[in-house]
Amino acid sequence: MTSSEILDVVVLGDGLVGLACARACASRGFKTTIVGRRRAGLGSAAAAGFLAPTIDPVRARALPFTLAARARYPSFLEELQATTGRSIPFALDGILRVPATDREAAALAASTDTMSTWLSAGDVAQLEPALHAPLGARLHQDDGMVDNQRLLLALDEAVALGALPRIEAEARRIELVGNMVAIELEGGRRLRARCVVVATGAWAPLLHGTPRTIPVRPLRGQMMALAGAPLSRPVFGFGGYLVPRPADRQVFVGSTSEAVGYEVGTTDAALNGFRDVAGHLVPALARADEVRTWSGFRPMTFDGLPIVGPDPEYPALIYACGHSRNGILLAPLTGDVVASLVAGDEIAHDLAPFSVNRFPPGI
Repeated sequence: MTSSEILDVVVLGDGLVGLACARACASRGFKTTIVGRRRAGLGSAAAAGFLAPTIDPVRARALPFTLAARARYPSFLEELQATTGRSIPFALDGILRVPATDREAAALAASTDTMSTWLSAGDVAQLEPALHAPLGARLHQDDGMVDNQRLLLALDEAVALGALPRIEAEARRIELVGNMVAIELEGGRRLRARCVVVATGAWAPLLHGTPRTIPVRPLRGQMMALAGAPLSRPVFGFGGYLVPRPADRQVFVGSTSEAVGYEVGTTDAALNGFRDVAGHLVPALARADEVRTWSGFRPMTFDGLPIVGPDPEYPALIYACGHSRNGILLAPLTGDVVASLVAGDEIAHDLAPFSVNRFPPGI
């Protein structure tokens, strides 16, 4: 690649969202290059892998997009398996929300949410015998999980098999000149492209030269893995959650939400809290062996919704960042949408809730 070469698309970011965008653009025939360096705390690798649009539903106009993102997953994983031969653990057989108090149980039981169902304690025991839910639980029957770590490995492999150019570097600055974008990388290297996709997750606000502030901040989430596989589906309750990883015979326990900048690491207070959560929900986990602990950054916007779509003044700049707590869920559909934007196709989804314009200037 020479400095004079003009690329069709440069995707900044090599997490799940960035890789999904790059593959989708390349599949449309666009000359696409990925720029990114794997950083400590990358949310794609650190997350729990929830596919859960109904557990914490977003405001009404955004909900159809999140439901469509969940529906996109089976075909997305089939495409990846056809390319790489990798089968990625995945299930959409429900997530349970377990109340901790009688008052919480009454509220969950009285919910009129049509995307979930109240289960009695007996029903829960039949579904998850190891789970302690004496007050019952709410089942979000169509939500689920994916092994995001294996998904990231599969996307890395698919990118390599597709021979997509990949530059292991950080983008420092962009310059918008007419219908073109110049990208300056660390070390001074420069690229030129007809379109740039900002998919740098929690690090999006560190990119210089954007026409507006990107209102994303990192929130650290700590996690713990315990040995054992007593559950078949994820469970929320007692201020935390459990996510089974049957292929590894582990259960993930999480998570915190901390504004500590880009500081990775775990704390005794958080890990002790995870032990309490695990013991309340599954008594058999109270003394389970600790396998590992880690942390990662959620790329949070102020309203919890992603920023997806073209810059209103510079359409050569497309945002695909700030996915907050739903980056794993939204990655495949975000890739599809970005590729359609690059191609100039009509978008089948309402992107208005995700416009960067919803934030006041200089926020």
